[in-house]
Amino acid sequence: MECISISHKTAQSVDRQKCYISKDKSADFLKEIMNLDRVDQCVLLSTCNRTEIYVQGGGNSFSGLENIMAKSAGSDAAWLRGIVRRYQGRKAVQHLFRVACGMESMVIGEDEILGQVRDAYTLSQEAGHTGYEMNCIFQAALTCAKRVKTETMISKTSVSVATLAANEVFRLPVTHKTVLLMGSSGHMGGIILKDLLGREDIRVIATVRSHNGIYQSSSSRVDNVDYQNRYDYLDEADAIISATSSPHYTLTAEQVKKAMKSEKERLFMDISMPPDLDEDIAGIDGCRLITLDDINRLAEKNNRLKQQALTDAEEILDEDLDKICKVLAFHRFTEMNTDWKEKYSGCTAEKLLYLLRDELSSGAFEEVLGVLGEF
Repeated sequence: MECISISHKTAQSVDRQKCYISKDKSADFLKEIMNLDRVDQCVLLSTCNRTEIYVQGGGNSFSGLENIMAKSAGSDAAWLRGIVRRYQGRKAVQHLFRVACGMESMVIGEDEILGQVRDAYTLSQEAGHTGYEMNCIFQAALTCAKRVKTETMISKTSVSVATLAANEVFRLPVTHKTVLLMGSSGHMGGIILKDLLGREDIRVIATVRSHNGIYQSSSSRVDNVDYQNRYDYLDEADAIISATSSPHYTLTAEQVKKAMKSEKERLFMDISMPPDLDEDIAGIDGCRLITLDDINRLAEKNNRLKQQALTDAEEILDEDLDKICKVLAFHRFTEMNTDWKEKYSGCTAEKLLYLLRDELSSGAFEEVLGVLGEF
């Protein structure tokens, strides 16, 4: 397996935005990847913090993958190579496991990535873009991620991008806070809404889109308003959070200036990809804008607290990674040697041991003898 990855570890949000593949474009993008000569299977994972392509096939498909990604980003391969990481073979499988387990996330142990990996895999599987190898690898990665979340503390004090955003609202020096939330019906927005309603001192104004069947919260502390009228509620809001999947700005600096009448400090948070909020909002008096890059800095303290859990997770990951690599190695062997049962049917245990002794390294041979000694 091979993988190219653009993530928060290699690229700023402006570059990640260029590489982001929206859900409505992913089907065509996957078809383009499948048309490459050396690709037989593929999965695309694209979130606000990473865009990754996993492929299985003839090997050394990096150049083709980078060209496709660069074209989608409206740039060239030379630019992409400055922000991309490449993984091949066991290292590619290991990287996927780490991603699924939340070990590569901006916020270590966050919960959203497991569902995002599952959705990305399911999309490719249903489209017929996966086979034996990718199915085994992704299913093993998802199983490993569940083990890590169950058997370690990596997610027990889980803090996601959404909960970090809610925590910033909690810190506002206002007794009773009013929050204008755009995107409350989405996955990320739903988590934020739940976190906000966990506090009694917060009132939420949630925008809804009438053409999408109006999602409404049943809480008495949530006022559902039409998205088209969002600017009408800016003046009374202490915090404004945008978590939509809109291709357009949900708020522009010019309209924000016109809408705000009273003088007070306001917090604007943009946790969307592509960005929802006009960056010039940060230049308006009394307005503080937090973006995904800022959330990355907020996550650093949380990540330091999880170092022991990360060590525990590494042990589980290594164990499960070793198992799937053995499964894949055995599959490759039987594919290449379809008559292996007949070929070795007359081979005595003594002859096989001498063969292994002569062909394996000393360390590998000692491991074989150790396994045989347990029988």
